[in-house]
Amino acid sequence: MNRKIRIGESELPIMKALWEKGPCTSPEIFEGMDKNISTLKTLLKRLVDKGAIRAEEINSRTYRYIPAITEQEYIANARKSFLQTFFGGSSEKMLLNFIKEENITREDLQRLMNMIDEE
Repeated sequence: MNRKIRIGESELPIMKALWEKGPCTSPEIFEGMDKNISTLKTLLKRLVDKGAIRAEEINSRTYRYIPAITEQEYIANARKSFLQTFFGGSSEKMLLNFIKEENITREDLQRLMNMIDEE
């Protein structure tokens, strides 16, 4: 991803629906969502304006929406932003914080090291 696209918490369910379903129309995206349709359309338009989603015209009143960034790109960007904001970019400080605050045991750490070795 060449530029950082910020996706707000209220916009994330729309992105998740597109990542899960693939390209689809707005009724397909909104299926099962609890928010007001007008609000969802506003959020969808905002994501198009940000460049997070592309809109392809099917006919004069219907569009197919396609994610312009992958979920992996979003996660990588969010992770980098989180690290920078809270831990000065240091993954070591972040991991140490999680180990202390979440009461991670030596056994947990050993299992994690084994998982890393398997990668």
